[in-house]
Amino acid sequence: MKNLGFVWVLLAFAVVVLAAGIPYWRLPYAEINRGHFAVLPGAILLGFLTLILVVAAVARVKLIAVAMLLAVPAIDIVSIAKDTAADPTSHNLWPFEFVIAALSGAAVVLPAVAAGLAVRWAMARMAAR
Repeated sequence: MKNLGFVWVLLAFAVVVLAAGIPYWRLPYAEINRGHFAVLPGAILLGFLTLILVVAAVARVKLIAVAMLLAVPAIDIVSIAKDTAADPTSHNLWPFEFVIAALSGAAVVLPAVAAGLAVRWAMARMAAR
């Protein structure tokens, strides 16, 4: 399965970007910060797929973490490009928005990676008995 590890990670990245991005891209820019829960399923999917990829050991943990950490900033980049095409002044603070997106993704991905490594460790200990 490790031979196809990069493909699995890339597929998971694409699924998360589309599943979380499509509801996010549909929201008008003025309404994004008003507590919409349309992106919550995408965030849950990001954590779940990260956990599954780490537990299944389809690729190196570093590759999985980096790819999944880039998912939320990729969604934000598409949103910035879409919105600034319609109104060039809509994202005048886009660097801060990008950093917030990266931190938001990290708040989901890093605990999922840690939990996946803990589950892998526990499974290895159980198998050793």
